[in-house]
Amino acid sequence: MIVVRSPLRISFGGGGTDLPAYYERFGGMVVSAAITPACHVTLTPYAGTGVMLQSRDFGMAVTVPSRRPVVIREPLPLPRAVLSWFDERGLFPDGVRIAMRADVPPGSGLGSSSAMTVALVSAIASHVCLPLTPRMAAEIACEIEIDLLDRPIGRQDQYASALGGLNTITFSPDGVVVTPVAVPPSTRQALQGHLLLVSTRRTRDSATVLGAQRAASGSDGEVTRRLHRIKELAAAMAAALLAGDLPEFGALLHEGWQLKRGLAQGVSSTEIDRWYQIARERGAYGGKIAGAGGGGFFLFCVPPDRRQDVTMGLCGAGLAPLPFAFDDQGCTVHDDALAAGGRSRSRFTTKGAAHETADFRSSRGIAAVHAAGLLGRSR
Repeated sequence: MIVVRSPLRISFGGGGTDLPAYYERFGGMVVSAAITPACHVTLTPYAGTGVMLQSRDFGMAVTVPSRRPVVIREPLPLPRAVLSWFDERGLFPDGVRIAMRADVPPGSGLGSSSAMTVALVSAIASHVCLPLTPRMAAEIACEIEIDLLDRPIGRQDQYASALGGLNTITFSPDGVVVTPVAVPPSTRQALQGHLLLVSTRRTRDSATVLGAQRAASGSDGEVTRRLHRIKELAAAMAAALLAGDLPEFGALLHEGWQLKRGLAQGVSSTEIDRWYQIARERGAYGGKIAGAGGGGFFLFCVPPDRRQDVTMGLCGAGLAPLPFAFDDQGCTVHDDALAAGGRSRSRFTTKGAAHETADFRSSRGIAAVHAAGLLGRSR
């Protein structure tokens, strides 16, 4: 049995600058943190041919046959795309059952689809003896989501989930660089004490919102101007955290949300604006919708002495708090066969972002995988 856990993330600032339409021209930057709610994948032997996919979140199971090309289609197109990536490289994991579940509903804005992709890649890689670093798992997940599934998403969620930690992540045509925000434990604890994450009980399709933003990033000067400022705010947020200035951090969240609301239609709504006003009137420094917008989870920065009042106001409006802690482990893999010494094979161990600060594309491990023709192969 192989058991994988891949954490979700909260993005504080810079969202939207990780889309290729922006960062390929100007460079992008986000500040984010992996959190303890996660996506979970279990891979076990299956007495039959093909791969049985079981999704608790969607309440369904399908079998993908072996000895023929994997077709990426509904239902469960994401795990089918992961299987397709491995199949094209002669690594189809025949005769296994893959069970999937997430700690939050799909479409919640906490990067669950990317976390699930990282978890699936990691589980299958361990099964087929493909050695990967966390950074490789993130890049493969990007290739699957952006290229195979043609989703108009950015590249931050995959790295946040694979590596874990509180980080700045920068994007350019040359690659992705992840750098931990080296705050002292006291500041980290204070930050977590200031953060409140609540579910709006509304899910949304991020592709709809991000698709509009991607189109506007290439042609709309106002959207580009807002993204420039959003990137500046991300750098200012990292500086505020390093200085331990949480009121300033909250004020930057507030400014960033005002800018984000104007990036594309559907980011906010009359209802979302009302919830935000409730939190602000009760003492929140600032906040933002997690992810692309339109629903999912709301993140607020609240002084501890105002936390109960803000929480009561939001609960009265129908929102529900989600407890969480920061996650430094990143994606973790437990393989019973390896633990028992039953199989001789390579596996990767996630070490977290503190061990992975170099540019992904310059790492020796990924060069070896490229040399073997496993990454970047066209369909």
